[in-house]
Amino acid sequence: MADKISITFDEENKIRVLEQDKYKETDQLKNESMEFIKKVLNLDEVIAQIIETLENYAKKIEQQKLRAIGERNKVESEAENRKKKMMDLNNLLNEKKAELERYSTELESIQKVESEQKYLIDKLSNNEA
Repeated sequence: MADKISITFDEENKIRVLEQDKYKETDQLKNESMEFIKKVLNLDEVIAQIIETLENYAKKIEQQKLRAIGERNKVESEAENRKKKMMDLNNLLNEKKAELERYSTELESIQKVESEQKYLIDKLSNNEA
């Protein structure tokens, strides 16, 4: 049935409900529990520091990742810009070639007219003489 409660006195003459050895065991268990709680709290602090450090690294990594994406986009857009600039320069070159061709044709036409006029002037000059 119910355990018999025995009241005892310890070496300091304090009244104890538990026997001396059981009291020492419970006191030792209490001390060990307190040590365990301190270790758990210390572990909690260490884990909090690790989490904070990892979060800082995660932020830095995210910033570097965004920077890398931006740089990659710059490189890709630079390649596109170069292609566009090359096309623009080729178009300009073609326009200048066409303009040169027009000027060359105009020059030939003017030279032909000049030659005909000189011939006509020479012919008229020879008829007068």
